[in-house]
Amino acid sequence: MTSQIGSLIGISLLIACAGCAGIGSTDPVTDEEARERALSAEKARVTQTLENASYITSSSVSTYGEPDAVVVNDNNSGVNVRVNMPYSYEYSCDGGSSGAVDGLETTVVYQVTNSNVTTMIIKGDIRNACA
Repeated sequence: MTSQIGSLIGISLLIACAGCAGIGSTDPVTDEEARERALSAEKARVTQTLENASYITSSSVSTYGEPDAVVVNDNNSGVNVRVNMPYSYEYSCDGGSSGAVDGLETTVVYQVTNSNVTTMIIKGDIRNACA
C-alpha cells in the first residue's frame, strides 16, 4: 500500500512539474520570425491574387520597392505584424483599355503564432485597374 501511495505521489509531482519545466509547451515565436513569416504570407497572397486575375497580363511583387514588416503587438495570442508589400502589374480590360500600374502597395496585419499565420486586417488591398 505504501509503494502505491508513493507511486501516485511521484506521478502527481511529475504531472504538476511538467508545466513548470516546459514539458509539452512550445516556445513563443520571435519577433524576427514573425516578421519573416508575415512577409512570406503576404508575398504569396499578393502573387496568387495577381496570377488569378484574368485582366492582368504580367505582374511583379516586391520588385520595385522594399517590402516592410513591423511588429505592432506582441502578446500571449501571438505576434501581430503589419506588412506593406509593393506590387506592379500590366493589364488589359474587357473594354479595350490597357496599361500598367506601378508603385502600388498592400497593407495587411497578420497574427503569427508557432503554428499559424492569420490575416487579421486588410487596410490596403490590390487595386483593380479595370473596375
